[in-house]
Amino acid sequence: MRTTITAESGLVWESFVQPEAAELAELVRDTNLTAADAEFLVQDYHRPEVTVRDEYLLIHIHVPAFDRRNRVTRGVSLYFIAKDNRLWTVSHEVIVNLDQLLRDFKAADEVREEYFGSGPLALALHVAGEMHGGAFHKLERLSKHVDIAEDAIFQGNERKMVEEVSMLMRDVMDFRKVIRLQTSLFDTVPEHDLITPEIRLQWRRTHNQTLKLWDVLEGLYETVKELAVTNTSMLQHKENELLRLLTIYSVIVIPVLVLVGPFFAPGADDAGLSDRVAFGVVLLVLLGTLVFIFARSKKKRLL
Repeated sequence: MRTTITAESGLVWESFVQPEAAELAELVRDTNLTAADAEFLVQDYHRPEVTVRDEYLLIHIHVPAFDRRNRVTRGVSLYFIAKDNRLWTVSHEVIVNLDQLLRDFKAADEVREEYFGSGPLALALHVAGEMHGGAFHKLERLSKHVDIAEDAIFQGNERKMVEEVSMLMRDVMDFRKVIRLQTSLFDTVPEHDLITPEIRLQWRRTHNQTLKLWDVLEGLYETVKELAVTNTSMLQHKENELLRLLTIYSVIVIPVLVLVGPFFAPGADDAGLSDRVAFGVVLLVLLGTLVFIFARSKKKRLL
């Protein structure tokens, strides 16, 4: 899908989402990409990087995208090509935040003119910042899930939270994989004709935004890791408590059965009716004790 937005300043933004081969070929001709950069643009498995050419700047970032069906976070490639008074973006998959941003620019003339007025590279950095903003919103939701899991653990639901904490750990680790590759992407401002003092400042802010994302992720990672350790410790404590009760019960029950069985068991040679009743009472008491232990353990959430 191809979307074109033109501002009164003359700046044109062309967005390609899941482009076909013919659209990519036209893009390569319009941008006059080198063969190496054209191949880099077509192949969707490269690391994020900034490529500086005399005629253009090529920026490749990864946008965190959450797959609800498989509950996996992965990086979706987004390419920026800034040249003269034009900006091209290419993504081989649909990016929800980017699609929303395009609709906003189409609908609001004032907003479009404001962000299109500073040149293609400033617009590219603004779009990258919006993608980072979407990542922050995802982290806020993830942080709320962590808080919910923490409350559930300290309310006695450790056993139920084992799988949930594991899933949270995987979510955070997947997110870290996406952002880790970009922590140094904007650390150095390139030398190019498109770089103005305002763009230089905006470039540094984009870098600081990436570092902030990484700091938040590191904090979440440490929190979830400590939460997993705490959950495991509390679960082991409850299991040890239950095991202790069952051990005490076994220490009492086994000798009682060994001592009482030969004299009062129904199968004994001289066992009478009173012996059978006494043996039944003993069994009922032992069974009642076991039921009481399990009921108490259930009430204290040891089970």
